[in-house]
Amino acid sequence: MDQNLLHAINDFQNTPASRLDAATELARCVTPDLSSRCEIDLHCHSFISDGYCSPSAIIFDAFRRRMKAVAISDHDLIDGQEEAIAAGDIFGIEIIPAMEFYTDRPGIEIIAHFPDREQFRSLLAVKAFDPVCEPIRIAKSHQLAAMIARIPECFARMKFPAEITTSDINRYVRNGISTKGDISVIMWQKYGPELAARDIASDVKDFQARYTTNDEMLNVPLELDMDLSPSAFVRRIREWGGLPGLAHPTELRKKENLGNAALYEIICELADAGMQTLEVDGWRNGICPETGLHQTDVFESMRRQYNQEHSGRLPLLFTNGSDNHNQPGEGLELGGGRDNNLRPEFGSYSNIAALRRRQQYLNSQ
Repeated sequence: MDQNLLHAINDFQNTPASRLDAATELARCVTPDLSSRCEIDLHCHSFISDGYCSPSAIIFDAFRRRMKAVAISDHDLIDGQEEAIAAGDIFGIEIIPAMEFYTDRPGIEIIAHFPDREQFRSLLAVKAFDPVCEPIRIAKSHQLAAMIARIPECFARMKFPAEITTSDINRYVRNGISTKGDISVIMWQKYGPELAARDIASDVKDFQARYTTNDEMLNVPLELDMDLSPSAFVRRIREWGGLPGLAHPTELRKKENLGNAALYEIICELADAGMQTLEVDGWRNGICPETGLHQTDVFESMRRQYNQEHSGRLPLLFTNGSDNHNQPGEGLELGGGRDNNLRPEFGSYSNIAALRRRQQYLNSQ
């Protein structure tokens, strides 16, 4: 495989057009040589936000794994979607435009899917997302700078000298700092072995949970005059004509110490606001401490329970997602999650048709 092309398709210093030129050449000379647990992956990230690969490189990875559809759901922005769509056309991978929004709840991120990509492109043409995405982009730049400034004092309490400099940013992340996850990646790349040796953090995800998103450590609030509640993002996504969903519900237990009953109440509240999907399968899912069942089965049971109790409404649909960032030390795979723990029945290509039908129906009302 041509190493120059592999570098070019994933080079953040290249233009999207140059990366797509490399994609075209790779499509001519490479045949699929990898496998995937699932046919689709509806939740992953590129270096447009806090991922480590370009949109084109992610779609190339999907092509090599013989996948059929991918949604790159970068945080709070849509900048890489046109490149992803073009790469999908080159490699024969269906692209579901998507975004994932942070909210004012630490355990809740709302994911948006747009199965009708032409409708999505029409929104791009009129800059429909800008009134939400641009203020968030500006506010996040101030927030992240303040978080970086907290690093020396935070880790001095553990007698661990640490800092993030401009040269660290240029060295360790691909496209500048745009999310809290980038801070975690830099810290783990720079100090990972020492952090692990001193039991400060076990991996980049552990660092993220214990320090980056912890208000008592590095996290600072986003200063923005905008309703950042989960329900507000659900409503915005519906106004755009997309399908809003709850991403990785496992995080509600981890970050907010919520049990299954409280989680189900949140699902009901968000569905009342217009939520259409629930990410029932993800790499975080393990054994539920309350039931002893696998959490994927627990979340699917909650989805079915909601649909039975609200039979007069449109049923909640399921989605899956590896939440793959390709970050060093992350240990995730597109379409597979961690150690191939994603479930093929929730990663079937047939689900794309169900999502598309739902979007078309809602937008016809």
